[in-house]
Amino acid sequence: MNERWHVVKHLTTSSPARTCGLVLANRLSADPKIRVAVIEPGEDVRDNVNVTDPALFTVPFGTSIDWQYSTTPQPAAGNRTIPWHAGKAIGGTSTINGMTYIRGDRAQFDAWEALGNEGWNWESLYPYYKKTEKFTVPSGAQMAAGATYDPEVHGETGHVHTGFPFSFTNSSFHELATNTWAGLGYPLNEDVNAGSVRGFSTWPQTLDRDRNIRFDAARSYYYPVEDRPNLTLIRGTVKRIIWSRSSVAGGIAVAEGVEYVSPDGELVDVTAAEEVILSAGALRSPLILESSGVGNPSLLNSLGIETRVDLPGVGEYLQEQPNTVLVYSSTLNWSGSAPYATFSTAQDMFGDETSSIETSTLAQIPDWAKKVAAASNGAVEAANVEKLFRVQHDLVFRQNATLGETLTTISGGYFVSAMWLLLPFSWGSVHLTSVEAINAPAIDPKYFLVDFDLDVQIGLGRLAQKFWHTKPMGDFVDGSVSPIDGVLPLNATDKQWTSYIGDSLMPNHHPIGTASMMSRELGGVVDPKLRVYGTKNVRVVDSSILPLQFSGHLTATLYAVAERAAELIIEAA
Repeated sequence: MNERWHVVKHLTTSSPARTCGLVLANRLSADPKIRVAVIEPGEDVRDNVNVTDPALFTVPFGTSIDWQYSTTPQPAAGNRTIPWHAGKAIGGTSTINGMTYIRGDRAQFDAWEALGNEGWNWESLYPYYKKTEKFTVPSGAQMAAGATYDPEVHGETGHVHTGFPFSFTNSSFHELATNTWAGLGYPLNEDVNAGSVRGFSTWPQTLDRDRNIRFDAARSYYYPVEDRPNLTLIRGTVKRIIWSRSSVAGGIAVAEGVEYVSPDGELVDVTAAEEVILSAGALRSPLILESSGVGNPSLLNSLGIETRVDLPGVGEYLQEQPNTVLVYSSTLNWSGSAPYATFSTAQDMFGDETSSIETSTLAQIPDWAKKVAAASNGAVEAANVEKLFRVQHDLVFRQNATLGETLTTISGGYFVSAMWLLLPFSWGSVHLTSVEAINAPAIDPKYFLVDFDLDVQIGLGRLAQKFWHTKPMGDFVDGSVSPIDGVLPLNATDKQWTSYIGDSLMPNHHPIGTASMMSRELGGVVDPKLRVYGTKNVRVVDSSILPLQFSGHLTATLYAVAERAAELIIEAA
């Protein structure tokens, strides 16, 4: 049974990546003449201590506020299906993520414009980064523990509180880590949010330090304005876009609203007077598009869905970063936490071999592109993938963008490194599996489809291992916990590293690209105004539109993108 709901001007459909959707809801509803509805299946978690307490990160995993996805079997991981977490709550994944606030390298955002997205670059995003942020200057104790910052690059009046947690440890760990990384050629980076992340640094988090509360998207943008009479939050899961009967097959598709599934299983229609805006994230926005007949005709036909808009790029170009962890026991027992990150360039990792590796990998790009295209079952063309790979290759080898991140932290009596390649050439997909299975996507990141990605991941593992065995830090390492001693000796072979990485591989939960902002010819899904090609009034504003990976964590950039998108939408109204 279908019900009808009242007409709204802008319909923002958001789940699970609510970061962008709630920014839009806040900004659009600031005009009392604009009626905005947000559709969200998740619960209100403003009083859920597992969300609000920054120290309880990871506790919500596997609970009712986690979508609890999993990947398809991954050959590079022994054909394991790997759990994938995403927030199912008002605030989406920002309610369960690691709260990291790092933007990325300037050149990586400039590359978006190089793909044909006029006006999308570092300089255009920078004011929005500052607009969103309300930065708390670190205390004297935090400065003593190693917190550094550049006041010029942070905002002071935004909605999103950022700062260093009070649990930031004031021990000798920071000095040891700084000196050890410096000995390995990594200088201290005063502030990773200034447009260059290379080196060793501390980083702020999305939290209110003085209240010790996570500042997720809902706390930042929704709760303060939830009582606006022109803003409505509807509980439900968006299933598909409803098209106007005046839409002509083969012409421009006009959306008149969406159909969603209510908590009690009813199908309900909501009519939008102006636009439908998808902010459902890289894992769900493509599913809504495909359910609506927007995507690869071959796939849609196999699912019994009529094609409204032929856009083979929908769901393709999924770029995710594989994560590997090493754990060591310590001879000391430090308390607190230490959010320290080290970012590596190609020159850092390959040294004197960088030039030869640049040449050899450049020659392999056509083959890499063919692999990705073949894995898409013809949805994307190898020639287009090759063009994108050449842009990314240039970032790595000519513009010195960082391609690896290593997290260095402590937990009680344990030392921990988590590392991931930042700019993978192994691109996968996320697709609908059936008309009814909107909550069960086929997520296939295709980890290590391209061998170079595995080479980088192994290099990062060896770098982390070397760090823990280099003075002065090495003097305090007692033994290996994960993997256990002997599995990865200091002279471990590529084969041993490949085995360990495959056995322990986990997602980094930074998916992008599945509704990419770039030309339709390259396989893009949205234009620089974020409108879906072939539609009159459907936009996508979330991580799925980001065309290339970057060296930050998603949250900071998604807030900036959504703020800019809100202005674009208001200007067009």
